[in-house]
Amino acid sequence: MEVIRDGGGWGHTEVDDATQVGAARRQVALLCEEASLPSELAAKASLVVVELATNLRKHARRGHLFVKATHGRALDVVSVDHGPGMDLQRCFADGFSTTQTAGSGLGAVRRLASLFDAWSDAAGSVIFVRLGEIAASPVEYGSLAMPIRGETLSGDQWSLRMSGAAWSLVMADGLGHGPQAHAASDAVMRLGELDIPPAQLLSRAHEASRSTRGSAAAVLRRKAADAPLEFASVGNVQCVVHGRDDAETLPSQNGTVGGAFPAVRERVVPVHGRSLAIMHTDGFTSRWSLERYPGLRARHPQIVCGVLFRDCYRGRDDATLVAIRS
Repeated sequence: MEVIRDGGGWGHTEVDDATQVGAARRQVALLCEEASLPSELAAKASLVVVELATNLRKHARRGHLFVKATHGRALDVVSVDHGPGMDLQRCFADGFSTTQTAGSGLGAVRRLASLFDAWSDAAGSVIFVRLGEIAASPVEYGSLAMPIRGETLSGDQWSLRMSGAAWSLVMADGLGHGPQAHAASDAVMRLGELDIPPAQLLSRAHEASRSTRGSAAAVLRRKAADAPLEFASVGNVQCVVHGRDDAETLPSQNGTVGGAFPAVRERVVPVHGRSLAIMHTDGFTSRWSLERYPGLRARHPQIVCGVLFRDCYRGRDDATLVAIRS
């Protein structure tokens, strides 16, 4: 079984002046060193980050750059900006520039990438680059996570456990912010198991969380490629499942894992084709719909996360968002 766990571990740089380009480059160099990534990959990462950060500084009203070492020997980079948007076909062609430069940077970014996707509309652009090895998997996912400004630890955490086409996604939002909130969500993360039904897992998490301040938590599971989704949630964690022609918001029960805990009800959701499930904490507004973005549902889940971060991030709380397609 493969275990992927993220406790808000995206490195984040808000790019609003020239000094942040250097800051982003130093951040990715440190991340590559901590993850013991090969020097060739670290050099590619530096080139990509500098180009994307420079692009944000020159062309965007406001931009964010996210970097994260992924499972295996790879690195993900996500650029998110708040406008004015761009013509992707022209911008990624060598020689195109709006600032009298050589115009080869974004095309080079795409050539260096092992996996690449991009999105742009009037509200801004999202670029996703994966560098390094790509592990074959029937499950495709993306995420973005960051603590509230001023904190280094997030009270939000998520984990994804996979075995073939089977997977289980667990998300927890510890009450409040900082180390105590992180400890509360950590009690939930330690209990994620692929073969435990969602309601039973939340009940176990409740017992393990009694000594913490408590959390909101949700579990979404699929036991096989042709199996339905199984879901249970306590507290304010939202999950929406998008099918080919519709979307269903899965209900969460009032209560607190580790506190006032209800009798948990489990929901079974039949799905057909390449369904996309999106789960997030209340660091994002719940008033969104993928219908506003024609074609976005079919893009890589990391692009979906970037667009929703751009348009739905509150900025007043820890925030975690995961999109998964199988």
